[in-house]
Amino acid sequence: MTQGTTITPVFLPNSTIIQYNPIDLSSRGTNFRTYSLFGNDNWRYTANLTFNVGVRWDKNNGTDAAGQLVAKDSMFSPRLGVIWDPNADGRWAVTGSFARYVGGIANVIADQSPAGMPATFQWVYLGPSINDPAGPLVSTETAIQRLFDWFNANGGTNRPFRLADIPGVGTKILESLDSPNVNELAAGVSRTLGRGSVRADLVVRDYREFYNTRVDLTTGRVTSKVGQVFDLKLVENTNDVERQYVGLSTQATYRLGTRLDLGGNYTVSRAWGNFDGEAAATGPGTAIIGYYPEYFQASWNRPTGDLAIDQRHRVRIWGTYSPPIFDRLGTLTLSAIQQIGSGIPYGAVGPIDVTPYVSNPGYVAPDGGRADGFWDYYFTARDAFRTAANYRTDLAVNYSYRVPRAGGTEVFFHAEVLNVFNQFQLCACGDTVFRNGGASDLRKIGTSVRTPANTPTLQPFNPLTQAPVQGVNWDFGANWQQPADRFAYTSPRMLRFNAGVRF
Repeated sequence: MTQGTTITPVFLPNSTIIQYNPIDLSSRGTNFRTYSLFGNDNWRYTANLTFNVGVRWDKNNGTDAAGQLVAKDSMFSPRLGVIWDPNADGRWAVTGSFARYVGGIANVIADQSPAGMPATFQWVYLGPSINDPAGPLVSTETAIQRLFDWFNANGGTNRPFRLADIPGVGTKILESLDSPNVNELAAGVSRTLGRGSVRADLVVRDYREFYNTRVDLTTGRVTSKVGQVFDLKLVENTNDVERQYVGLSTQATYRLGTRLDLGGNYTVSRAWGNFDGEAAATGPGTAIIGYYPEYFQASWNRPTGDLAIDQRHRVRIWGTYSPPIFDRLGTLTLSAIQQIGSGIPYGAVGPIDVTPYVSNPGYVAPDGGRADGFWDYYFTARDAFRTAANYRTDLAVNYSYRVPRAGGTEVFFHAEVLNVFNQFQLCACGDTVFRNGGASDLRKIGTSVRTPANTPTLQPFNPLTQAPVQGVNWDFGANWQQPADRFAYTSPRMLRFNAGVRF
């Protein structure tokens, strides 16, 4: 409350909250290490046939912020490759390989400890009004003193909680987490053609050992120090979700004369499954296989389809040219690249409440697996929509001049013009030229869906027995497929350059 230049707090019963945020356990800092050994050997069996054999051993050892061992696993990763040269002259090469790649343990998943995390306790103030606008005012110091005098005289921290949130109670890692890994099969063929070459490679990947959060009737319950009871959620590994990739990449290069180089590559691929595994805003996440399993169906909660990383077509065509220039004037190189990328998929997915339609078999409180307590429902196929394809032409100029009799000193200049023709597509790929390799970011366009959970005018439905009707049970949000900001579009024409001196 303000009176002249004086500001005083107002504490009224039933509308004032007393909050306490203690840190019960200090953090020791996480310690996640991977120890690796690798051996590799090339074996030229004949003039036509060469083998490459290797094996890698990775061992994880990880402790969370409380000093608890949460990762203690090891895995062998075999590597086997073969190259066949039919004529033993280097013009043809046919390759094949198998490899396993093992990732490190993600700290954000493995550290479920409460160490260093503040708890939150709240109590409702029920004492007399302090600095009621209709009554006399007291100073800030006096108001706070009266508030806590009442609080301490009426039970203090032993009073009933309005809210008690104690970290590290309901979610635990009981067994060692294993490293996510992928098995890869690859085959390729290449051919030299005069001053050029062509190559094609096929890659197939199968992902394993996903992180998962499970809670069911077998995981049990835990009780906090203030008597709260929770369903115990276990973080573990699972292979009950699907994530696959297959891609064919082709490349060709050719040198015309001594000054012009041309090249290009084209990749057609597909990434599909029922679990993306990571998000742009939060990084790696956990699946929810066996997460209150009585409350959802895989057909609408995690349908199989093209994943968010599935960019089906990618094309790069480039050329570099070195125009004739006297040596005393330096070296000049001009280059251009045309980039084309198809859109990435997304579906109409929104929150629903399933609890009214399931007889609770014995849980404390099913929460749906989302931060808001609801379940995700795919009202369309996972890959029903795609962002627009993106096209971009970039030019670059490089110039360097070696200063005579200056001990190798060189003056250089580099300039680039991005998106020369200033093309714009609703590709959700702006602001990524300098960040993540030009990948799309679905947060840049509207994909929200209206459901009974966020729109009272829509009618609830039983997701276990009913098919929702658009316009009745759900609908696209007001911002559907609309740009969230300017970064929803292809980055505009941009000039960047640098110059300097090398010694």
